[in-house]
Amino acid sequence: MLPDMILSLIVTYRQRESHLRTLLSWWKRQFSLGQLSECMIVLVEVDKSPSTWIESEIQGLNVEYAYFPCAEVFHKTKALNLGLSLSQGEFVAPFDVDLIPIGDTLRQHLQMAILAPQFLVTGYRVMLEEEAVNIEELDAVLEQTSIAPEDRPTALWKHLIRRERFGVVPFFNKTRLIEIGGWDEAFIGWGGEDQDLIERYLQDRRYLCRSPELVYLHLAHEMNRQWHEASLVEKNRNYYYAKRQTCTNI
Repeated sequence: MLPDMILSLIVTYRQRESHLRTLLSWWKRQFSLGQLSECMIVLVEVDKSPSTWIESEIQGLNVEYAYFPCAEVFHKTKALNLGLSLSQGEFVAPFDVDLIPIGDTLRQHLQMAILAPQFLVTGYRVMLEEEAVNIEELDAVLEQTSIAPEDRPTALWKHLIRRERFGVVPFFNKTRLIEIGGWDEAFIGWGGEDQDLIERYLQDRRYLCRSPELVYLHLAHEMNRQWHEASLVEKNRNYYYAKRQTCTNI
């Protein structure tokens, strides 16, 4: 294990080079400033062949790279579980490749998780209409952002009334995450897997905490037709609601 490793960020990746380069640029800047030495990225690439440029980009950084061969639908849950098996931190967080922490968000997020072990601490995201951003200009672009879909009225109502739990970059306790079996690999394609995991994680007298102190910038991207295929999305949502119904009836 790396010295004093506390947090592992699992980044699953497929053909989003501009996003990954932006994230790595941010990560390198933190590294050069001596920040986040207690954190590591577990980068899991899911594709028909590995990207040749990645390993040279992560040299000397707290980044572990793994390749998962998959030419079919992006199997994010399987990749996340692979990342979990490689994670070294006390806390584990799924971290989308199109997210950039704003200010001291990541360090504050970790401090909150350490201080409140019975809470699953999550943040918020704001949406930018650009695919990439200059890391030195993050504060300047914030005024150009919009609210995320999960905080719009319909989704927020489900969150508050139907208790469908979600949050941005949840910091899971690794031991607890392994105990509940990690991500459910029956979810393939977009949707449902994150809510399902959060709800299972919270069953043992744990509580969700979304803090407005924790803000992540979401970079724009086009929808991947294979990943967002309507039949897959519908299947995932039906599976998610069936699991919720089963849990409610027990």
